[in-house]
Amino acid sequence: CPIVWRAAPGEKAVLSAGRAVDSFTRVRDPAVLERLDPAVRDRVLQADLRAMGISEYGDPGGGGVFLYFRGEPMTVARWPNEGFVRIKDVVGGKPFNVRGTKGDRIGKFEYEGDRPSRWTDENDLWLHGFWFWDWADQRQPVAKIDTEKHIITLAKPYHRYGYRKGQWYYAFNALSELDAPGEWFLDRKAGVLYFLPPAQVRPGDAVVSLLPRVVTFENTSRLTFRGFVIEASRHTPITMKNTDHCRIEGCVIRCTGRGAVSIGGGRDSGVAGCDITGTAGGAVSLYSGDRKTLTPARLYADNNHIHHYSYWWRMYGPAVGLGGVGNRVTHNLIDNAPHCAIMFGGNDHVIEYNEIHSVCYESNDAGAIYAGRDWTMRGTVIRYNYLHHINGFRGRGCVGVYLDDMFCGTKIYGNVFYKVTRAAFIGGGRDNLIENNMFVDCPRAIHMDARAMGWAAGSVPTTMTTRLKAMPYKSEVWRAKYPKLPGILDDEPAKPKGNIIRRNIAVGERWNDISGRARTFVKIEDDLLDADPRFVDPEHPERAEYRLRPDSPAWKVGFKPIPFSEIGPRPGPDRASWPVRSTVRPMETPPTRRRVRRGPRPNFKVPTTRTPITVDGRILPAEWDGADPAKALVIEQGVNGKKTKPRSFAWLRTDGKRLFVAVDNRVSASRPVRRGDQWGRDDAVELAFRVPRSGGKAPILILRGYTTGTFESSDEAGAPAAAVKRAREGVRYAARVVGPTQWTCEWSIPLLSLGIAPKKTGPIEFNLSVRKSAQPLWQMWRGTDACTWEVGRAGTLDIAAPAKARTRSR
Repeated sequence: CPIVWRAAPGEKAVLSAGRAVDSFTRVRDPAVLERLDPAVRDRVLQADLRAMGISEYGDPGGGGVFLYFRGEPMTVARWPNEGFVRIKDVVGGKPFNVRGTKGDRIGKFEYEGDRPSRWTDENDLWLHGFWFWDWADQRQPVAKIDTEKHIITLAKPYHRYGYRKGQWYYAFNALSELDAPGEWFLDRKAGVLYFLPPAQVRPGDAVVSLLPRVVTFENTSRLTFRGFVIEASRHTPITMKNTDHCRIEGCVIRCTGRGAVSIGGGRDSGVAGCDITGTAGGAVSLYSGDRKTLTPARLYADNNHIHHYSYWWRMYGPAVGLGGVGNRVTHNLIDNAPHCAIMFGGNDHVIEYNEIHSVCYESNDAGAIYAGRDWTMRGTVIRYNYLHHINGFRGRGCVGVYLDDMFCGTKIYGNVFYKVTRAAFIGGGRDNLIENNMFVDCPRAIHMDARAMGWAAGSVPTTMTTRLKAMPYKSEVWRAKYPKLPGILDDEPAKPKGNIIRRNIAVGERWNDISGRARTFVKIEDDLLDADPRFVDPEHPERAEYRLRPDSPAWKVGFKPIPFSEIGPRPGPDRASWPVRSTVRPMETPPTRRRVRRGPRPNFKVPTTRTPITVDGRILPAEWDGADPAKALVIEQGVNGKKTKPRSFAWLRTDGKRLFVAVDNRVSASRPVRRGDQWGRDDAVELAFRVPRSGGKAPILILRGYTTGTFESSDEAGAPAAAVKRAREGVRYAARVVGPTQWTCEWSIPLLSLGIAPKKTGPIEFNLSVRKSAQPLWQMWRGTDACTWEVGRAGTLDIAAPAKARTRSR
């Protein structure tokens, strides 16, 4: 017996968790007026919430009172009124370094300008900042402002990631900054609300949130809520627990203190045809389905318009969050949000026919559709979506579909990406498919890497394996669904095997950004690149629904039509409004990157050695012509070419048959040598070579030596297995740790192993890099702005012709 609760036809029914504030008066208190900006003193209103019986406010960090006006969230008084200001410098006194990114553990920093001098009378001032990473924000109270030294000290506990020079923040909850229409401030001690309204206040216009929720479904079946306006809750207004065929349909959900609808447990329930906006953190969460048995729940978010959400909890509050098994997100329009549109985990979801734009505008290293770090979360299909105008905070770049940190088994099919910085991203995962997509004006259409073989290797035996073993991945049902998963631990799990890229169309900028090591494992076929795909309207493909003419070369490689006209919301009796419209947020232009002027590529002429060289790790002046630093390669450039310290020195010699290399490595006295034999984690030296040859592009050969005396030949740059094997044949290597701040190494490398014929002279493309892991620091002979082994951006060697009298080596 299904039951429908609904608004009467033609009527507006509002379910409000808030209280209208109709008792505003002009501000008369001289002390308050003195703190207000003179330009707005006669326009600021005040209301006594305590007299209204409202005495629980929460703290300014969130989760308490919010103010809404005519169905839109108002802004807590802040400075600057829009955007952010930068941290001039961190001065806490507990510095640290994360892979070359420096910060301080203590929330104490220097600011620019004199604006904070206005805040000395504020008794509950807060700052909201992206304190260290571009994707991790936090609101924190201010403990102290030193206006003479221009230093702000934040209250404990400090931000978990620390603080960094140049990161951004703004101040809020300051009566002295109530100066823009729509701003408000609550004196929590007195219970007085101050408001600068954007328009004349009529009865019912201004509402403060009061109750945490509006509707709760629990162990409920076949019940629908249709056509309501639901608003002004302090938390998520609608929660559904263990429901069966329950539905939120055609509602307007707005002005909430968290999300809009949370569905946990149950089956066949969902949110359809709703307009959702002005939520403080995210919108719809769908978490159900039994992962151990792979039993689907069939929860859904369908035909909704979700926009301008996460106005307070800015990061990791997606329009739709998916978890469990077998749920779907379909025909939604999602736009204008600071972070993700859809975040998913679990198995066998379907994300299709959605239009997503203008998201991730306040974050970097984020994805419109995002998932990460689990081998077992497979089977999700992302198809027939239109993602456009997504380029991150200040235009510095975000991702369309982001499969982060070894995420596996996802199908990205038939989507259209337009003006997305990195459209499809595979971060070291396996068994993913990118097929039949269109990439138009995307600076990097596809990214793929092999991070589990490098800097993320430590998560393979820990996080990844733990999550794998938490699932019955060898059970009969899992074997049937994911046949490649049961044997993963015996199949070199760090390698990104099984990925396929095929039958895609790319128009405009760079097609792919696939690392050399990942390229070894990916299958790429039948993509249409750098050719006219013959759109119906080649001047404005986005206006022609990305339709291809009958004579398009894409049809010949098997490209299938994309049902572009079916993407997005549809008209019908379940829609809260029609037509559905949205505004594309202007895309910011990335700041011009200041590059270090390096001049022409350096060339080093390798002299012939005059004495025998014993490869024992000891750099003896008698063997190395005095080991004079003035005659050495200086290893001091960072990735971007800027000089770093402490420097390392390298000497190169040849006897006509072999190349000899000695490297003297110095590290910081406060961060000693880290021993081991894992690239990226431990101290090491890398030699990278490419020997130009006719008949095609020569491979980049990589040799890496460690403090332990072990060395390896790497395929990270994509060299064929035979070339990698040959590069290490006959190589001698030795290393010696001199002390906590110094280690040395020596190489003897047959020229034939590098593909250098006898008596051949240069130029040979070359780079020499040192990993000083404890600092941590990457140092190069020539900074590449890319991987250490990108020798095309480094320097060259000239191998001198051998002297008549050969020297001996041992």
